[in-house]
Amino acid sequence: MSYTSTGEVIALTPVEHVGNDGMAKRQIVIQTNDGRYDNIQPFTLLKERAEKCSATVGSRVIVSWDYKGREWKGRYYADAVAWKIELATQAGSVQQQQPASYSDNELDSDSVPY
Repeated sequence: MSYTSTGEVIALTPVEHVGNDGMAKRQIVIQTNDGRYDNIQPFTLLKERAEKCSATVGSRVIVSWDYKGREWKGRYYADAVAWKIELATQAGSVQQQQPASYSDNELDSDSVPY
């Protein structure tokens, strides 16, 4: 099951390389406000998501994340792992790249239009 949180980035750690394979890891912390309470939510970014995160402190983001749990040497750990971060506009909508458009004139006779 995956979850979504919207808020303002209040902290973003530098990328660090951990483990034997040097996996990239960083943490992003957002502050959400549901109208009554402020809530601080830390998320972990792994691998290429840690390297390519374009959010900055102060930007408004929409974070899609999963809750992960694991056991190690008899102890249990939990983590909120972000798998998608989108920059949000002031109105709350998401900034997305527009898909490339084409006209019928650009298609040749061998092209499939889908």
